[in-house]
Amino acid sequence: MRVANENRNFARSGRERNGFSILEMILASAILMVGIVSVVQLVPASLKSSVGNRLDTVATVVCQRELDQMLSQPLNVDTFLDNGQTIRLGGAGAPGAGVLMSGPSVVIDFSPGMAPPAGFSTTYTDPSDPTGPSFELRWAVFPQVNNGIVVSRRIVIGCRRANSAGNVQLLLPVTLDSSVQK
Repeated sequence: MRVANENRNFARSGRERNGFSILEMILASAILMVGIVSVVQLVPASLKSSVGNRLDTVATVVCQRELDQMLSQPLNVDTFLDNGQTIRLGGAGAPGAGVLMSGPSVVIDFSPGMAPPAGFSTTYTDPSDPTGPSFELRWAVFPQVNNGIVVSRRIVIGCRRANSAGNVQLLLPVTLDSSVQK
């Protein structure tokens, strides 16, 4: 009988130890809340980064499209029409937008107060989203002339977000650099 009472007391004390105390529940809830709040704070940062990446991609596509138009022109052509706007391809005395050296690369100068010469810039707005962001394109053209004939042309084109409304801006303008020889 003594053994049965000891087993019964042990069973009772074992049952009393099952479960969590209120203090343990509060502590576990606090740790869980810190984790949830941390994850919730990552969502807006992730969305902002995603929108920024999309704008960088659109700027690159716009820049590449315009560069392709320029490279497809014959070397003896100094201007052409693109969506109703005259695009200049420069000459020896009128290279276009200012350029800067950034290490071994050439980039278009978008610094404040640096306005591009007429015909060497355009603004692009997506026709399917006219209320969306617009992008400013600037370019410089460096022809190589041999006996008065243009034999090659180096084109440096840059694109950046034109309107800075909203929180997302391109950190650095997209710059493409290419040459054509015919």
